[in-house]
Amino acid sequence: MPSKIIWDRLRNSTRYVSEALGIEEWQLRNAIHRLKRRWGLEPTDRVIIYDDGKVTDASGDELGNVHDET
Repeated sequence: MPSKIIWDRLRNSTRYVSEALGIEEWQLRNAIHRLKRRWGLEPTDRVIIYDDGKVTDASGDELGNVHDET
């Protein structure tokens, strides 16, 4: 079954995403920041998060997984 996008806009609620992934909001924020830094993205660069924790950039290139960063 393909992954479903749960966050694809800059202003979506981190509470919803963290609950969907079973982690705390601070863990989600830290994971996103780590992935962005690792790939040389700016804090304002858009990322997409899927229900399995996968994170891609706006072009669809995979950056990693939130669960691997928590």
